[in-house]
Amino acid sequence: MKKSVSDHALAIVKAGISVVPICGGPLASLIGDYVPTATQRSIERAMELLGERLASLGDRLDIESVKKDEFSELFKSCYLSIVRTHQEEKLRAATSLIANMLLKNGDPDKLSYRELDHYARCVDSLSIGAIDVLAKTYSMLDRKRSQTGRPNVRWDQLIQERFSVQILSRQTGFSPDLVMGLLSELNALYLVHLLDRPGERTPDFGVQLTDLGVKFVVHLLQAGAE
Repeated sequence: MKKSVSDHALAIVKAGISVVPICGGPLASLIGDYVPTATQRSIERAMELLGERLASLGDRLDIESVKKDEFSELFKSCYLSIVRTHQEEKLRAATSLIANMLLKNGDPDKLSYRELDHYARCVDSLSIGAIDVLAKTYSMLDRKRSQTGRPNVRWDQLIQERFSVQILSRQTGFSPDLVMGLLSELNALYLVHLLDRPGERTPDFGVQLTDLGVKFVVHLLQAGAE
């Protein structure tokens, strides 16, 4: 059987580690046994999530979309994210992105190819902590929407709400410094907007969720979720 590039890379890593005194041999054996198994579990879980999502969409799907080059390109990007992680949030986001690409044109939930392409890069590059902070920010905004008694309040009004790093730190349980680092990831992809960011290190600047950030949570993280 022809070996893939990842198989060769794994063999090189194992060879390099095996020469380390005392722990090298056992560690190389552990990597050889665990990494392929963990990757396979991620793929199987992703296919399970994708199957659940496609089943829930039913006749909203345009199966002919799989024949398009744009679908092929995005699928490959999502697949790379899937084999690199075991985190449920990333697996759900990657598979929801694939499912969204298969929606019929005109479906109110269908995102544009440009948006999906951007989000594919987001899924691959964001740390799991950054995704947690984004989801928590959305959750706080959604709770505020419920408290207004106006469930149909427009998101472009709601996202004007700002949160401090200290609030996000308390809500996530992360240190303010870690929250600031995670927000920098999200800000670079414009999933959040940092307000009045000071020149010196301080946890007191404001954070707003962007429309891109709202869509990321709604369409990719919460899609098909309970």
